[in-house]
Formats: sequence, structure tokens, C-alpha cells
Amino acid sequence: MDKDHLIDLISNSLVYEGKDSESNKNLSDFKNYLNRLNLDQLRTMSKEFIL
Repeated sequence: MDKDHLIDLISNSLVYEGKDSESNKNLSDFKNYLNRLNLDQLRTMSKEFIL
């Protein structure tokens, strides 16, 4: 899996996408955090939280 796919997978499984602006900001902040991680860190995170 590539980095973008892992970021989407992790963020969608951990963060509820609400319709209010605060939820959207939280999701955006979380995706920005995930973007700063390297691919190995994302793979580890996906295994720990998704599986």
C-alpha cells in the first residue's frame, strides 16, 4: 500500500467524519499528522489499530 492509501485507511477507521466544522478540522489535523509519519510508521499504525 502506498502512503496516501494508508493515511485514508487509518483516518477513516479512527476518526468519525462529522458534518460540523470542528470534526472536519480534527480530521484535517489528524491527516496532517499522519502525513508527517514515514511509510513504516504508517504500516505499523495500521496493523495496530485496524487489525
